[in-house]
Amino acid sequence: MSLLQGTLSLRRFLVLGPVPSEDNLLEGLEQDAFRPFEDGLEEERVGWCDWRNLLMTPPERTWVMQERFAVFGLRMDVRRVPPVLLKAQVDMRLQSLMKEKDLAFVGKEARISLQDEVKADLLQKVLPVPKVFEVAWDLKGGMLWTTAASSKAQSALVGLFIKSFGLELQPLAPLLLAGRMLPHVPVESLMALDPLDLTLEHA
Repeated sequence: MSLLQGTLSLRRFLVLGPVPSEDNLLEGLEQDAFRPFEDGLEEERVGWCDWRNLLMTPPERTWVMQERFAVFGLRMDVRRVPPVLLKAQVDMRLQSLMKEKDLAFVGKEARISLQDEVKADLLQKVLPVPKVFEVAWDLKGGMLWTTAASSKAQSALVGLFIKSFGLELQPLAPLLLAGRMLPHVPVESLMALDPLDLTLEHA
C-alpha cells in the first residue's frame, strides 16, 4: 500500500455536505464494501476495503477512524477476456452447434446469445486485476486526499462516495484552494493573478 511505502501522489477534493456520524460512516463503508465477481458478464467491480489489505472487506472499524481522519481504501477489480480468444472459442462453438444440429446458418440472436454464454464461461476462468487507492477523509476540515490519480479512478470514487455517504466530492483546483485560504480576497482578484514562474535561470 502507498501509505506505508513513503512515496505518494495525492489528489485533493472538497467534501460537500454535513459530516456523517461515525456509525453512519462505517455503515456506508460496510454497505458498499467490495464484493467478488459472481457469474455473469460483469467486467469491473468497485467497493470499499481496508487501506492496509485489499482482502479485508469491509474495512476494519478500529483502523478506519484515525483521530480527525477516516482512512480506507477504494478497490477496483477488472477482468477481461482477450478478444482473439473469445472469437476463437465462439467460432469453435458455432461449428460444433451447426454440425450437431445440421444447420447451414446460425441467426444473429443465436450468435449473440452463444457469444455471451462463451464469454461468461471464460470470465469465470480469468483472474481479476485489482487496484487499490487509499482515501484519507479529514472529517473536521471537510477535505479528502486520495491516491486515485486517473480520471477513471476518480470518477469511480466520486460515484461510490455519493452512493455510500450522500456527499459530493469537488476537485480542489488551485483557484478554489486559494479562495479557501484567502476568503477576504475577491474571486476576481484571484483570477487576475499571474502564475509565478519558478524556472531557474542558469548563470
